[in-house]
Amino acid sequence: MSLCPAVLLAALLLAPRPGSAQETPPKPESAAPKVAGVDVPAPKRVKSVPPHYPPEAQALGMRGIVILELVVGPDGKVVSARVTRSVPPFDEPALSAAREWEYAVTKVDGKPVSVVLTVPIEFKMKLPEMSRDEGIPELRQGVVPALPAGAGPDTATVIAEVSLDPDGHVAEARIKSGESPWAESVIQALRTWRFSPVEGQGGLSFDVKVEFTSGSKGGSRVDLRLSSPRRIDGPAAAEAVPPPPAVPAAPPAPSAVATPRPSPAPGSAPPPTPAAPSPAPTTAPSPAAIRPTPPPEELIRNPAGGKPAAPEAVPPAAGTPPATGTPAGAPPGPAVPVTPAPAGPGISAVRDVTLAPGVPDLMKGRRPVAPPLARMQGVSGTVDVRFAVDAAGSATVREVTGPDPLKEAARQTVASWTFRRTTPERLFLAATLTYKGDAASAAVRAQE
Repeated sequence: MSLCPAVLLAALLLAPRPGSAQETPPKPESAAPKVAGVDVPAPKRVKSVPPHYPPEAQALGMRGIVILELVVGPDGKVVSARVTRSVPPFDEPALSAAREWEYAVTKVDGKPVSVVLTVPIEFKMKLPEMSRDEGIPELRQGVVPALPAGAGPDTATVIAEVSLDPDGHVAEARIKSGESPWAESVIQALRTWRFSPVEGQGGLSFDVKVEFTSGSKGGSRVDLRLSSPRRIDGPAAAEAVPPPPAVPAAPPAPSAVATPRPSPAPGSAPPPTPAAPSPAPTTAPSPAAIRPTPPPEELIRNPAGGKPAAPEAVPPAAGTPPATGTPAGAPPGPAVPVTPAPAGPGISAVRDVTLAPGVPDLMKGRRPVAPPLARMQGVSGTVDVRFAVDAAGSATVREVTGPDPLKEAARQTVASWTFRRTTPERLFLAATLTYKGDAASAAVRAQE
């Protein structure tokens, strides 16, 4: 059967041509983000949100720089953010702030594109503005007392007394007047303050007046006034600890230990029996026995630079027999050992620090204080610090063991201590610092 030419021509016209109906246009490839500073200029930030400064970092006076890598979408909003340089207390505040930023749209060939850029975020505390009397050192580090959360529109005044070490660190701060929660805010801020070194010898104390004004329409402010500087270690303080009573020169006294006496010659009268001596010390007391113990208030405030007025040793009085158990001029007898008086514990001029026997006097330094961050986290425990004391009395920390949140505070405390030395040899000591809640104490002993 044959087909007519007309039918064949229609079949050819209606048949689909290869590659015409089945082909679909290729999809455009997704554009990779451009690198700012390499592929495209860095976009300008049009919306910025400052990061929140963590209160625990403020309490420790911490600062740092966090570096982020951001991906900005074609619409200028931050699509993602990740930390490339971490400072743990500040990572989350930096990420939270960066995710709310917006940038100007970046275009390539007239089309919006995504951009990758690196951004550093610096956490730096601004020094508080304050007025201060002449004689008070300049503040080098610290934060403004924060307005208590939920305090509402109100005014409050807090007065605190601050005591500085000679190096400008806050050794002690106490509230003289003021109510909660403003008083707690002041104490937390004072712990972050560091001043220039105090001129002259000794420390310094002064008053800090803080006036809080909180308003519902953004009129909140905190005014600071530092006044009434007072020397901690002045001439009056030096006289607070009286010198020890002078040890009178006692005539030679019989030794408490019986010694052989020469036999009388034949035919001679026996020597007279000496009268019983009145009770009296037979030897000069040891330095530890004559050193006066300062009253409690003097242990807190280091008098006269912390140097006790007691002499280091009392020379034997003229005519005092040598401590051998045999009076001078007597014939030699059997050797009698002399037991030295045990060394008593030294005197600590730093509050909450106790010294074991054999440890020299602690002249000055920081008292143990629980770190604010550890208190917030409920961390307690003990830290052992091994350190050396040189001929000048300065402490050099050699080893610190204990819970990590407490180790740095313990190290700084021990490193600030100065001991009274009378010999040039290095002395190796160990301190155990105990932290429990808000309380802290230290016990110093000789290394085993």
